Amino acid sequence: MKAIITGGGIGGLTTAIALRQRGWTYEIFEAAPEYKAVGAGILLGANAMKVYERLGLARYLEARGGYLKQLYIKDYKGNILQQIDNNMLEHSYGNRSLPIHRATLQAALLEHLQQPVQTGKQCIAVTESANGIVARFEDGSEAEGDILIAADGIRSVVRENYIGSNGYRYSGQICWRTTVTMELPPEEQVTTAEVWGRGNGVRASFMHVGGNQVYFWFTKKLPEAAVFSSDEALALIRRELSGFSGYMQQVVARIDPALLIRSALYDLSPISNWHKGRIVLLGDAAHATTPNLGQGASQAIEDAYVLAECLSHTSSYPSAFQEYTSRRLARTHKIVHTSWQLAQLTNWKGSCAVALRNFMVRRMPAGMTKRQLEFLYNAGL
Repeated sequence: MKAIITGGGIGGLTTAIALRQRGWTYEIFEAAPEYKAVGAGILLGANAMKVYERLGLARYLEARGGYLKQLYIKDYKGNILQQIDNNMLEHSYGNRSLPIHRATLQAALLEHLQQPVQTGKQCIAVTESANGIVARFEDGSEAEGDILIAADGIRSVVRENYIGSNGYRYSGQICWRTTVTMELPPEEQVTTAEVWGRGNGVRASFMHVGGNQVYFWFTKKLPEAAVFSSDEALALIRRELSGFSGYMQQVVARIDPALLIRSALYDLSPISNWHKGRIVLLGDAAHATTPNLGQGASQAIEDAYVLAECLSHTSSYPSAFQEYTSRRLARTHKIVHTSWQLAQLTNWKGSCAVALRNFMVRRMPAGMTKRQLEFLYNAGL
């Protein structure tokens, strides 16, 4: 059996590896003209690392990433609002969350592929028959397979042309990300904090992702069409973070404005139809989420494992697609919804509203926190 995979991101690459381990063949097609890492750093949740452990990749990735002991949410004065002990995650759920550079992660996944990603392959048409499916690309080439897995992101061309969606939602926030080359003090290398400002969507974080690489990101509530030059963006970041405590100032001082990556933060309005005929959606193409729970890539990784498992159980792709959807739909919808709510919570403005927000987060009952951790990291794979 052969799968055509459109999209060479983390979800598509992980799907290929999982399928190959179950005896499938595949071809991966990426629309971009060249294959290169997109983004800066990433925090792979303990649930994603459980998948990579089952695929035999966890130790390989851990040797190439950072090492975190504690993860916090703090206010800009340094007060702790929430805390996650990474050692506790490992003890309770079998794995710990891993900070790693996206380029490092993608390179590691590429090393474990059976064949390379084919670039410059924008899928423009799909034709099905009783015997298989044909994908046609903008350059005039074609590929044949038994099924097509659309892992081509939130703006999935395959989804919009063949399955449809309910549209996109703008969170109200613009994010800037970058990688800073610097040596963090030892105590800063093993902790990370998402730091909340005085409202209006202002948040920032940095974390060690291996070697001398530090991943930094910053968000602010802004019109989605707001335009900033690189220098203007850096000036905004420095101005908004000027009162932040801790090591934030030292990291910000090392930012190269030319390396800032701008993203308006959207999610995909939840959809319940993830497959049609021989086509099935995966990752952001099915359930793109805002990054507030740090679960976007982790959910695509879970998708990859579950879809491959479902396809290995039966020779009937309709049955496999239905089982995959039933196992994944409610979980991903809840994550999209919760992440959206958190985005709106950080958009609150005004000193009273911000004080109430911080109080609510800091005083979240221990039982509620435990249930949230159990839901996120103890995925029923």
